[in-house]
Amino acid sequence: MIDAFDAQLEGEKVRVTAVLERTCVYVDRGGDRRLARKEELWVEADKLPIRSRGLV
Repeated sequence: MIDAFDAQLEGEKVRVTAVLERTCVYVDRGGDRRLARKEELWVEADKLPIRSRGLV
């Protein structure tokens, strides 16, 4: 599972809040949620906040 993370979209920094099959949900400067195709986003993989699921 991944928490929210920053990415670059068309040269602008955005906050990605969800990753879907082909798209991502991000928050724009106005605070609105938008969709972008994964191919449009640039992310530094080593900076992704990956958290593991604990055993229940």
